[in-house]
Amino acid sequence: MTVNPKKLRPYDQPPKRRRTLIPDGPDSAATGFFIAAALWLAVAAGLGAMAIGMRLISVEFSFPLLFGFSFEFDQRRVEYAFVNATVFGWLTNAGFAAVAFMTPRLLGRRMAMEKLLMLGLLAWNMALAGGIASLYVFDLGPNAPLSALPWLIDGGLATGALIVTAGFLVTAVASLRTGYVSLWFAAVALLSLAGLTGLNALIGLLDLFLNLGELPVALASVFVERAISVLWLLGVAYAVLHYVVPRASGQPLASAGIGMLSFVTWLLLAPLAGLGTLLDQSVPFAITSLGNVTTMLLLVPAALTVINLVQTMQGRWTLLFGSGAVPFAAISLAFLLGASLLDAIGSLRSVRLLIDGTDWERGAFLWAAYGAFTFAAFALAEHALPRILRRAWGGGVLSGAQLWLAFGGATVAGLALMGGGMAEGSLLAQGTAPDAVGEQLLIYRATAFLGFGMVALAGLAFVVNLFLMYTSGDPVEYTVPASGSTSATAAAGH
Repeated sequence: MTVNPKKLRPYDQPPKRRRTLIPDGPDSAATGFFIAAALWLAVAAGLGAMAIGMRLISVEFSFPLLFGFSFEFDQRRVEYAFVNATVFGWLTNAGFAAVAFMTPRLLGRRMAMEKLLMLGLLAWNMALAGGIASLYVFDLGPNAPLSALPWLIDGGLATGALIVTAGFLVTAVASLRTGYVSLWFAAVALLSLAGLTGLNALIGLLDLFLNLGELPVALASVFVERAISVLWLLGVAYAVLHYVVPRASGQPLASAGIGMLSFVTWLLLAPLAGLGTLLDQSVPFAITSLGNVTTMLLLVPAALTVINLVQTMQGRWTLLFGSGAVPFAAISLAFLLGASLLDAIGSLRSVRLLIDGTDWERGAFLWAAYGAFTFAAFALAEHALPRILRRAWGGGVLSGAQLWLAFGGATVAGLALMGGGMAEGSLLAQGTAPDAVGEQLLIYRATAFLGFGMVALAGLAFVVNLFLMYTSGDPVEYTVPASGSTSATAAAGH
């Protein structure tokens, strides 16, 4: 009788991997958030190019939908969709990926609640997709872009943020007191995002039932939007930069004391910076002045971070001229310092009277969102994705194209819009007719459109690079030191 040896020795066959409906392996959540971030970057880049283009050629139309609603397409709605896709789509998913990637490596243990984090990923992105669609249907009212989503959508976002925050705290809270400074930045940033999205949902709900009025809603809206920028986006950028630079350069953080001082100054100043946006006669002058002063002082933690991380790269300057995470992180630091300086200048009362409501604000947003925050996300992706996907991949033509296109595009588009904003403010102060002002600004907006087109190409390069990394990169394995041979921190690669 013929006998199959494999049937007699089943131990020769590797066990089949069981795949669950909801992935729960190590780095599953980080992988999912990175993929979602890449897709949202492509969407945001398209919406951004459309928003700037509609300042060159005005396009408006509408058509009726069911139940008395109608689809409204105009320049304001496209801008609002662009800002939400950028902040809540691209940057927030990248921030969640950063938290899911950094936390286990800093603590030497797996991220808790991996399956639940995947549900948070689903809740966040489904809510956001529905929210951006709703911007073209419902009345925007007096809301700022990041506060214009319906209250139910904000509730979905708050749920997703709360799930990610809970997963982080369950993993890190026991070691947070003695943890690395990136964990402190991430903790405050996550709690802020969950709280601010929940607050925004509460304001929308109260307005629905109590009819709060336009002025209170507008003031609350601009405060929440500013707080999301300085507490969530800035906080997670600090966390990422303090993580990536030491690890990508292969050297420890130059000064733990300066790192903690950066955290403390940011923590004390950032919650008050939103007060400077409350520009109304009903708000006491002392409150808005306090907000303006704290906005100027936010330059301090930015400068401390730049000094600390530049000293960390001491002796490794050749990495700046190669490929990898260090060039992206260095550009992020330069934009971070520049964006903080622009915020400080813009908070001066005489400057604010000139640039308020002009293209200057859009240019400053591009420098912050697609300069400081986007390059921090790119730096983390360059460092983390080969490790998450276990692929021998890094640098290359696509990474170089991504770096230079994003840097050149963000720089050109931001400068063009800020220059146009100063020209617009001067022309309006002279009493120039609105039509004549628009004609004078065409060259600035056309330049900004071309510049942001380069950013869109950088986003496409990022998506293609991610796809090729997984499909074409050579698989690699990794080893974990034997139990008891090293500390958890050393085992995590630090």
